[in-house]
Amino acid sequence: MNTIAATPVRRLLVGFASESGNARALAQRLGADPGLQALAPQVLPFNDIDVASLGQGDVLLAISSSFGDGEPPANGERFFQSVCQTGSLPGLRYAVFGLGDTGYPRFCGFTRALDAALSEREAQPLLRRVDADLGYERFFQQWQPVLRQVLEGDAAAGQDLHLQVTAYGDDNAFAAPIVERHRVNSSDPAAWHLQLDIAGSGMAYRAGDTVHVLPDHDPALLQALATWYGDNAAIAMLQDRELRLLGRGVLRELARLGDSERLKSLLKVSQKRELDAYLHGLDVLDILQDHASPDRLPLARLRDILSARLPRAYSIASHPGNGQLSLCIREVRYTLRGRERSGTATGSLLRGGSHARVYCRSNPGFHLADTGSAPLLLIGTGTGIAPLIGLVQQVQANGCGRELHLVFGEKHCEHDYLYREQLQDWRARGVLAGLHPAFSRDGAEKMYVQHVLRQRAREVRQVLSRGGHLYLCGNKRHLEDAVREAIDAIGGQGHWDLLRGEGRIHCELY
Repeated sequence: MNTIAATPVRRLLVGFASESGNARALAQRLGADPGLQALAPQVLPFNDIDVASLGQGDVLLAISSSFGDGEPPANGERFFQSVCQTGSLPGLRYAVFGLGDTGYPRFCGFTRALDAALSEREAQPLLRRVDADLGYERFFQQWQPVLRQVLEGDAAAGQDLHLQVTAYGDDNAFAAPIVERHRVNSSDPAAWHLQLDIAGSGMAYRAGDTVHVLPDHDPALLQALATWYGDNAAIAMLQDRELRLLGRGVLRELARLGDSERLKSLLKVSQKRELDAYLHGLDVLDILQDHASPDRLPLARLRDILSARLPRAYSIASHPGNGQLSLCIREVRYTLRGRERSGTATGSLLRGGSHARVYCRSNPGFHLADTGSAPLLLIGTGTGIAPLIGLVQQVQANGCGRELHLVFGEKHCEHDYLYREQLQDWRARGVLAGLHPAFSRDGAEKMYVQHVLRQRAREVRQVLSRGGHLYLCGNKRHLEDAVREAIDAIGGQGHWDLLRGEGRIHCELY
């Protein structure tokens, strides 16, 4: 006979510690679970639980966030101190569901510490600890029914349940195999679809989230820096430094050490436009050639000045269903000052390497709206189609038959219709209720997404009047203002701001 069946549940305590209210809400949902009512669950803040009374027959279901960098929330601090001061807790059974943010170094630090403290005091875990990120809802929906099975006596039900997000970041990126690269347009600059394999990584994401890429520098740039210094050690010393996105602090130090009056002048507040124009397309080698010399700025000093190489963020063009992650990226390639150049990240992703070092970050403002069957108006330009592809896939996976309208803008239908076959297939099968491309260079008059919205004003008005949400993704220059004006023209002055105030406008602009 298993342990659960052999030891009746005397008390079922659903304890929580929460800062924002998410853990409290989950605890209340668990306490109201019809399958647990026979055990009369008590839902309490951690600090209201008497640790000294815990023992044989008690089951503690602990749901908590971690405050700051792994600290207990205020309504769980006293409870945790009491646990740590207790000699042992034999007979207590427990399960821990942790909520955290992988952006913090000590991801789920408090719930990990709580799990360890209970285990060290001989309490028996019913299930493996859950380490959930901002997409905790998916984990909770998997955890809750399995927990119910265990409490009903099936102790083996949760043996294969592993719900732990790995906290990847700049210092711990996942080396994802690049399993597919193919071009999705025929004009320049090229647009590419990339498929990354993240199976087994423990990395979790939702449609609408972003992936951060830690790129490798162009070997030609590193070699040119080594040549400028006359020292091949520059390749190893600078490969983890930021060589393209140079902040004002770095530039000020370069101007000072190089004694460059011209660069000092450009760094004046009044010269911001001139500085931006000068820096456009340049990298650190250009700045060194213009304003310094190897004797005035030794290699070791340059390494100290430069910041760590910065990750590049991209919207994810898929939903998490098959252990893979998709990207749609615009290739950056140009010639300047006699040197062939490529974008730091796009060059790294497209040069032919077999892996990309990546980690995901939650982007809750662009997640699928949790409003049942409310229709969606998806608007994307260029590679801004990426997160919209993920949202459509998510709606399909949810099987909710949500009404979707997609407006896509690019230059030429023949050369620039990204994901044409996929989008038209979705329209033919009814996945998309409406598919409305806008190609700005195909006719005598330019046609942009805002013009399509105005042309289809009645349809747009109906979608928004039924609680619809609008998702907008693309280049930030002019796009939001143009779409805002179109929505205000359709719904009346101030309609855009009204929708935004209701949380029905979602923008991802770059």
